[in-house]
Amino acid sequence: MPMRGAELKAFLEEIRLCHWATVDSEGRPRVRPLWYLYADRAFWFTTRLELRHTGRDVVAGSPVAVSIASEQRPYRAVILHGTPAVWEEDRDRWLERIATRYGEAEGRRWLAGALKEPDRVALRLVPDEMITWDYGKGDYHRMQKGESLRSELP
Repeated sequence: MPMRGAELKAFLEEIRLCHWATVDSEGRPRVRPLWYLYADRAFWFTTRLELRHTGRDVVAGSPVAVSIASEQRPYRAVILHGTPAVWEEDRDRWLERIATRYGEAEGRRWLAGALKEPDRVALRLVPDEMITWDYGKGDYHRMQKGESLRSELP
């Protein structure tokens, strides 16, 4: 069965990068590894809206696809689809939470510079669709049969 509830929440709390995909104004796909945070029933990211292509794509209205996957067997993954919102309320707090999740000292060093970047933003994504799987539970075979692996936020 797809990951759900506490199992899904535990997976999302593990430290790993996500891969963030957008489409540019000419229809070309872009992908970029990003830090992420799952909190308050939403996914949080950070990028720069002017200096990063993927940020400019978001400003232009591109929907996103996000992949969060394990690198060890049995493989597990979460795929998100939706349209992120630039989140201005408590921006600095969200940037801090994202950064320090990836290491307190490293995160604080990154944060000191990021807070000086005029186009640095926090992005909030409540996915329109979320698909999860755990190959250790036979989900590969379920996929091959066309069974749904859609999940709800924990």
